[in-house]
Amino acid sequence: MLLVTDEDGQLMSEMEILNNIIGMLVASFDTTSSAVTSALKYLAELPHVYDEVYKEQIAIAKSKGAEELLTWEDIEKMKYS
Repeated sequence: MLLVTDEDGQLMSEMEILNNIIGMLVASFDTTSSAVTSALKYLAELPHVYDEVYKEQIAIAKSKGAEELLTWEDIEKMKYS
């Protein structure tokens, strides 16, 4: 973005860069919040799916240490999440 030029070879101004960054932040917040809201609504409407997700997450949590992060292998085990 810092090196992009227009048809006249002009670089973007600081204000244009700032506006683009703010736009990306707002857009990413909106899409993330919409996705989380949809997932929670789905789980609330389908308790049997919620139960499976819960069991799956508890099993993975029990296999991890207190400060241990998820690994790709943990994610691959998630069939419902």
